[in-house]
Amino acid sequence: MRVRLAVAVFSALLLPCFGAFAPARGETVSYQAGGETVRAYLGNFPGSRNSPGIVVIHDYWGLNDQIRGIVDRLTRLGYVVLAPDLFKGQLVTDPGLAQDMRRALDEERAVTIVKGAIDELRKLDRVNNRPVATIGFGMGGRVSLATALRGADVQATVVFYGSVATTREDVAPLKAPIMGVFGGGDRAVPEKDVTSFEAALKEAGKDAKIVSYPGLGHCFMDETRSDYEAEEAKDAWIQMRNWLAVKLEPKLPGRPAAGAPAGTEPAPRPTPP
Repeated sequence: MRVRLAVAVFSALLLPCFGAFAPARGETVSYQAGGETVRAYLGNFPGSRNSPGIVVIHDYWGLNDQIRGIVDRLTRLGYVVLAPDLFKGQLVTDPGLAQDMRRALDEERAVTIVKGAIDELRKLDRVNNRPVATIGFGMGGRVSLATALRGADVQATVVFYGSVATTREDVAPLKAPIMGVFGGGDRAVPEKDVTSFEAALKEAGKDAKIVSYPGLGHCFMDETRSDYEAEEAKDAWIQMRNWLAVKLEPKLPGRPAAGAPAGTEPAPRPTPP
């Protein structure tokens, strides 16, 4: 069993080294999608007109402080980031209720909301050609993939332990590069499905990167959950950061070039509201 206290202390010591690119400025905003008003958390900073955009899609816990922290981290890397609230303000802590919320989610509605978020990022500063990626966790990972499969204009798709497509025909509609990150011990997304997903992407000739951590369970990127694994979460974050730097091709002063030294980017603990 890992010593959580030691990890937390180590992470706290490294925090000043993280995210020096730009001060994050998060705010609650709203936009229209599919005939409804969607609330979202926006991470932006002065001079972001030439910055790529990212839509972050929350897991079945809702748009909580942990997801807002992800938005802030990405903003400090130089991205304009928008995280829509698929649950209309409802936050979930009970695992059983979280599963109920996941099952009740209308995937078509969720995809419409994410497509609206993509459009909203391009409306900011009227940057119609802003490259945009989607990043989703768990339930949001599935929505991230579904959004790409349904023809969204995205330049990169990231799926963290979301349910996947498993045949060449299923992944055929993908146009943008895709990165998937999974835990080998995740019962929600079995390893055999991840293997089939990777094989289908390869057979279909897609630009794909699949990362799997042996033995890890679900939600290992979420520092508020019992499945959290600090070392693997840090490694996955760095791999994603460098992959996005290549796929979105940002030209931002002070941003680490693809393949540059990884540095230290521990996941900060959420700040109490």
